[in-house]
Amino acid sequence: MNKWMPKLVVLAVTTQFSPVFAEYEELPTLTVEGEVMEPGTTALQPGTVSSLDAADLLKRVPGANVHRNGPLTGIAYFRGLYNDPVNVLTDGMNLKNAGPNSMDSRMSYIPVTMIRTVKTWRGVTPVSTGLETMGGSVITESRKVDFTGSDQFEIHGFGAGGYSWVNSGRYGAVLAGVANQHYRVHFSGTTERGDDYRYKGDTVLTPTEYARDTYQVALGINRGGHEFGVTYDNKHTGFSGTPSLPMDIRYVDADVVHGDYGWDIGSIGKVKFNGWYQSSRHVMTNYHLRQPPGNPAQFRYMKTSVEAGGYKFAWILPEIANGELEIGFDGDVAAHDAIVKNPNNQAFFVEAFNDVRRNRYGAYVEWRGEPMEKLHLLAGVRYRHTYMNAGRVDSLPARKLKGPRILRDRFNNADRKQRQNDVDVALDLRYSVSDSLDLTLGLARKTQAPTYQQRYLWLPIEATGGLADGRVYMGNVNLDSQKAYEVVAGFDLHLNQLWALHDVYFEPRGFYRYINDYIQGVAVTDKVARAVANKLLPNGCPNGPSTGADCVLQYANIDAQIYGADAQAGFSVGDHWRVDGLLNYTRGERISGPDDNLYRIAPLNGRLKVTYSFWDFAFSTEYVGALRQNKVAKYNNERKTSDWSILNVRLQYQPSYKYVNGLKVAFGVDNIFDNEYADHLNGINRTRGNKLAVGQRVRNPGRNVYATLSYEF
Repeated sequence: MNKWMPKLVVLAVTTQFSPVFAEYEELPTLTVEGEVMEPGTTALQPGTVSSLDAADLLKRVPGANVHRNGPLTGIAYFRGLYNDPVNVLTDGMNLKNAGPNSMDSRMSYIPVTMIRTVKTWRGVTPVSTGLETMGGSVITESRKVDFTGSDQFEIHGFGAGGYSWVNSGRYGAVLAGVANQHYRVHFSGTTERGDDYRYKGDTVLTPTEYARDTYQVALGINRGGHEFGVTYDNKHTGFSGTPSLPMDIRYVDADVVHGDYGWDIGSIGKVKFNGWYQSSRHVMTNYHLRQPPGNPAQFRYMKTSVEAGGYKFAWILPEIANGELEIGFDGDVAAHDAIVKNPNNQAFFVEAFNDVRRNRYGAYVEWRGEPMEKLHLLAGVRYRHTYMNAGRVDSLPARKLKGPRILRDRFNNADRKQRQNDVDVALDLRYSVSDSLDLTLGLARKTQAPTYQQRYLWLPIEATGGLADGRVYMGNVNLDSQKAYEVVAGFDLHLNQLWALHDVYFEPRGFYRYINDYIQGVAVTDKVARAVANKLLPNGCPNGPSTGADCVLQYANIDAQIYGADAQAGFSVGDHWRVDGLLNYTRGERISGPDDNLYRIAPLNGRLKVTYSFWDFAFSTEYVGALRQNKVAKYNNERKTSDWSILNVRLQYQPSYKYVNGLKVAFGVDNIFDNEYADHLNGINRTRGNKLAVGQRVRNPGRNVYATLSYEF
């Protein structure tokens, strides 16, 4: 075990600091596990916060944030990159969005109450963590019943419930199972419901209601150094609003089967394998949850589906040059379909995506160890082949109108079969100057192949992976892979005592990414595309005064740079007080063509939490805020945002008495002064009938009083 391996794993959403720092050790990752408001934490356990979207946990991670398009539609963001470039793994699976606007975002597959851990890297992300990791990796693991240490079967379980006033939100969760050292089996289930939430002055924002149910069954066997596991997951999302997008969720049904195998071969190392299969179906509409269009011809519903699967094989060899060597092979395949219909006109249809394939196959080699005293090194290289293809498309407009017909025929006659071969390299160093100070440096070349929307969007519509800028886009079959050259540097300082302060830590990081062939929308000059946009958008942009032609952007490769810094710090005072905080700054710029800023980049933001703990109680007050963002993207008419701040308070009781020491009761108030504010990463309102005008940024919830209860045994 290296010098910096953490010992504390009982805290949740924690930076993994032991309460006693004399033997402090740390892994170069940040782990979000559960919670308790005790010294060393930087946020709360998922079960004691008001949000049910697992993506919101990322707001407690330095450098991370959330693109918010709806109550259950949080898209992972890390240091200026978001959605597909951020590799999100759920129990080892890179699950796919069924919706082309990421309504069923990858962070939504595990409800917060059923999350055991969330892990991300603040330095260079190892190539072993995923096929594409240009924007980092977020690895979530769900709760389960573990093997025990004896032949006796033991019963274990977990239950939780809660209520939020701001949206009459309520949830319940349960997990129950039995296990011994050879066998384990469990069942878990959750149910969540909420109405439209309110902001300043009890103003209701529609549509922000939600409904989601999940259940899971799992079986594991551990015999003779061999460990097998199989899990079945089902997620059903009912009527749920997405005010930043042109439609809302009617339903999402997702079935996932996951199997894994591990073999400890002793001195030869360990072999690990996992495989998974996913089938998801999704329907969205623009007339169930929001005010329907005035014109019956503008009613829309969209049916989408994805069939996907993947695998990973890894062989870990110990004692290779004072470290361990990992050799792996992995891959996944996905098939997407999406068709737009009108319930008032059975003849109307648009095949947005037909039999779209995006398959990835990879191999990597990674070594980690200590090549010399006090120096820890991680070095890896990965090769990835990406194969993409799409079927022929059609639509009613293309059959009747010349412009859409030309676009259809161009697409169908194009060479839609595309292949990309990419190489990633990662190097991360950590040098121990002393027992209290480590220096870190990371260098990497990371790549990201185009998404299927960026490549195969043949008609100007808003199926853009949750971009939510109010414009319409066209794909580009000939896009190249993005190539990012990254540097991350910083240090970790940990002190047992500094004057009157104890357990002091300070962990800053600076980063720079130069991205060659960065993919974003650029103005369309093609006369046919502009004419089609004017025909399809006679009233101009969905979110602004521009003409239909000005609304259209086409994905293209440009050059860009993203740079900034983030830090976390904390200390304790006496036996009862603790202060923790984090600060993030990111800047994104286009550096080829016209000068411009990148879209949806978070401004300077941070949070500061003060915790007072006594006996079995912990009281916390948390200040959260962001400065105004005026470095916005002209290319998609991005709106500026003002600075904002809110104050949250929380009280938790966790009894230490026998038989009830697994109980946690929490009460909190978020946004205690009911401030009206909009996070810059929120999408733009698309719904009529609100006090919030179409084109304004969606407001965050107002004052929210909530209570939660959980028990684990």
